[in-house]
Amino acid sequence: MTRETHITIEAQVELQFSNGNVSHMTIKDIPCLWRWDETSRDCAEYWAALDHVTDNYKFDWMTIRSWTGSPKKEGESQ
Repeated sequence: MTRETHITIEAQVELQFSNGNVSHMTIKDIPCLWRWDETSRDCAEYWAALDHVTDNYKFDWMTIRSWTGSPKKEGESQ
């Protein structure tokens, strides 16, 4: 049996675009699956935030300033 928890992440990120503009964003509702026996929760949350940003934004550089995550409640969509 795989031990795992579905988490929703909120991340504070800073992106710089090719035109030199810098944007500070709060991105909410980033899905994350933490598999307990494979990695730490912090690592799973960080990579979920990073993957979301790289998959959805075009930028020159970025940093994740902070992130938080909470387990989904029973019965919520996965």
